[in-house]
Amino acid sequence: MARGRKKVSTSSLDAKIEQQKAVMEKAKLRYEAEKEALAELIKLRNEMRKDELMAAVIKSEHSYEEIMAFIKGGSSEDE
Repeated sequence: MARGRKKVSTSSLDAKIEQQKAVMEKAKLRYEAEKEALAELIKLRNEMRKDELMAAVIKSEHSYEEIMAFIKGGSSEDE
């Protein structure tokens, strides 16, 4: 036994479309807020790493040139 489609009025579809648009807009705003929060956390982590690295360089017994050579993969004797 085949069933037919329910008849849906155009106005009820239009209402559902508008409702879905509102849902999508809210989701977009939430996404943008979460994206900003993530960017802020990454920025904070990078700043903390930079400070930690600078503190290690300052405390190190090696010279700036030795440290830079190590980071670049060479040794200070090459220069």
